[in-house]
Amino acid sequence: MWKYILKRFAMLIPVMMGTILVVFFIMDQSNVDPAKIMLGDAATAENIAHLHKQLGLDDPFFVRYFRYLGNLLHGDLGISYTYKTSVAGQIASRLPNTAILAGSGVFLTVIIGIPLGVISAKHQFSIFDNVSTVFTLFGAAAPAFWVGLVLVMVFSQHLHLFPASGMGRGTVGLLKSLILPAITLSLSGTANVARTTRSSMLEVIRADYIDTARAKGTDERTITLRHMLRNALIPVTTVVGLNFGVLLGGSVLTETVFAWPGIGRYVIESIKSQDIPSVLGCVVVLSILFTVVNLFVDILYAYIDPRIKAQYKSAGGSK
Repeated sequence: MWKYILKRFAMLIPVMMGTILVVFFIMDQSNVDPAKIMLGDAATAENIAHLHKQLGLDDPFFVRYFRYLGNLLHGDLGISYTYKTSVAGQIASRLPNTAILAGSGVFLTVIIGIPLGVISAKHQFSIFDNVSTVFTLFGAAAPAFWVGLVLVMVFSQHLHLFPASGMGRGTVGLLKSLILPAITLSLSGTANVARTTRSSMLEVIRADYIDTARAKGTDERTITLRHMLRNALIPVTTVVGLNFGVLLGGSVLTETVFAWPGIGRYVIESIKSQDIPSVLGCVVVLSILFTVVNLFVDILYAYIDPRIKAQYKSAGGSK
């Protein structure tokens, strides 16, 4: 298993280098002068030229690119043009907030999406199944920013139940401020998980071993949980894992609508202020997190289905 993990991380290196190269090139072509941003409008030509030389901004493109990669190996993500502090420190202060929001979104996705899919599959073509299908279609199609604005209008401005923006203090304040953005963030994922669970369950329900379990007198709850759901979890786990990775990096609109102090909002602020090191740092961190989440999902497969663990062993993944 450890060899497999190391192989996956080794595969991350060229992907990461390519991702950084693309973002580095795009930001380099934006005709933004970091020296002018850092020094302000009152900066003289001499001051700008001195800072150019100090930061190495006059060096060729690939010299600056490989210098950035070298600094990255030492954990240096650069200095923010806007905040004049370490980008790593800025990201570290916001990452827990994004993790809380993304974790809450995944939690809602799992506790709502999986039961919804299981019940819909068990009662195929029923009224519940039809209503669930409409819900999943709406959840998959509705834009996150629109859902967020509607929730703010209904539950904040009219009913005054939850705060419209910001991150509350204390347990109660945090939970109240977390509900609306978590629902907004989880809606699309819940719809995908519900549809995937339903489709996977329908394939398992028709399997011969389910009829055999019923013939042996096994109660329906045990059949549903142990035989049906467990064998249907592989595609569901994939969707949940990918959804969690997407939520970590794709919460930009939700964090902006609800003024949530996370990485997504930091990316938007950095793009607006043309803060190149901050944008690159966020891309690097989010790429690593996405890869780690998908690696965890791959490892989880082995515990859901022992046959996959045997494949890892036969491929040299573990001894």
